[in-house]
Order: sequence, then structure tokens, then C-alpha cells
Amino acid sequence: MALTQSQKRAIQAIDKNILVSAGAGTGKTRVLVERVLHLLKSQRAAITELLVLTFTEKAANEIKVRLSDNLHKLGLERSRQDLEKAAISTFHGFASRL
Repeated sequence: MALTQSQKRAIQAIDKNILVSAGAGTGKTRVLVERVLHLLKSQRAAITELLVLTFTEKAANEIKVRLSDNLHKLGLERSRQDLEKAAISTFHGFASRL
């Protein structure tokens, strides 16, 4: 499925924080994964410099799995190794760690 213009803008936005808000099944997880990959491929950030928050453990885990698969395909093994140290979690989990 092709990305919408709004999704493309969210993925490619540089030097700003974004909030992806939409209903179930609209591609939020895909946008977040693609945004992280865009930042890593363009060397704008390291995986350990990013904060990716979502509401459910299921979504947080799905983001990690998709990132791991894509990082492997792209040959970005250092980022893949650092994925375990990355701040990808639920809002609640992040607040608990603080």
C-alpha cells in the first residue's frame, strides 16, 4: 500500500518532533518504523538517540521487530545491535523508567 502525503511528511520531517495520531489499522506503526529508518539511513541520528513511544506493548514490540528485520535487510547491523538499548516503549514504560 502506498504512503499518503501526510505519512510521507511525517516520515521525512527533520529537526522536529512528530506525533502520529490516527485510528486502528491506518499505518501508524509503519510510519514510525519508516521514520526511524529514514533518520538512520540519512545518518541524522543513531537508534540510541531516538525516543519512540506508543500506547501498547504490542505496538512497541511490533516496531522493534520491524526495525530489526529492516535494519538487517539494509545492512545496518550496528543499529540492529543497538536496538536493545533504544528507547522504544509505551508511554507508561518510559515514565516508569524516569
